[in-house]
Amino acid sequence: MSLEILMNSHSTFKPALIMLFAALILQFIPIAGDWVFWKPNFLLLMMIAWMLYFPDQYGIEFAVIMGVFSDFIFLSTLGYHVLIFSISGLILIFFHRIVVYLHLIHRVTLVFLMLLLVEFMRAGLDSSIDKLLSIEAILFLAVISAICWIPLDKVVRHFYLLQK
Repeated sequence: MSLEILMNSHSTFKPALIMLFAALILQFIPIAGDWVFWKPNFLLLMMIAWMLYFPDQYGIEFAVIMGVFSDFIFLSTLGYHVLIFSISGLILIFFHRIVVYLHLIHRVTLVFLMLLLVEFMRAGLDSSIDKLLSIEAILFLAVISAICWIPLDKVVRHFYLLQK
């Protein structure tokens, strides 16, 4: 990919990079006590938003890179988030053609279901190492994450409509 393509006026590279830095800042904001379990994974939300609208530019490689970033940020075993993000990315690529034409409430509902799947995958992987997570926490985290995804969807959809 040449520098001219990246710096094109209709390129999504700059907005994606800015959103990545914003997601990293939000991810690093400290939260005290038990509230840390209610904090959405902003890198996952960013990955969902960009892969949903631009699967050709932000494909499975993007999901793997975001998974590696998450593994380093959360200090988890290398590959833990890569597996989760890759499976999510494959599902997003599969449903891309349907989801971009839906109304916002339907997109939020589908992203909520995707986030539920991700949280259940995390719970399954965590249970294999005897780290328990309650079902209520999974549901509430998916709801909070879906609400936090709405502004990301608005921004990325704006760039999608500009390129259309």
